[in-house]
Amino acid sequence: MINTERSAAEMRGLLGFAHGLGLDEATVREIYKTVGRESAAADFSGDERLAEVRKWMLAAARKETSAES
Repeated sequence: MINTERSAAEMRGLLGFAHGLGLDEATVREIYKTVGRESAAADFSGDERLAEVRKWMLAAARKETSAES
């Protein structure tokens, strides 16, 4: 699978996860890009990178939930 196809497949999965967390697509895309840049510098594997994206998404969801309270 080429990088574009892999990125599209990853994004589809992440958007499904984001929907369950109540995050919008723009937030997920920003997190994905940011973590992608940082993980390239840290030489993360694909699985490590996606785990990190999910951690950031969880943190963003918690932040949004606490801001609403």
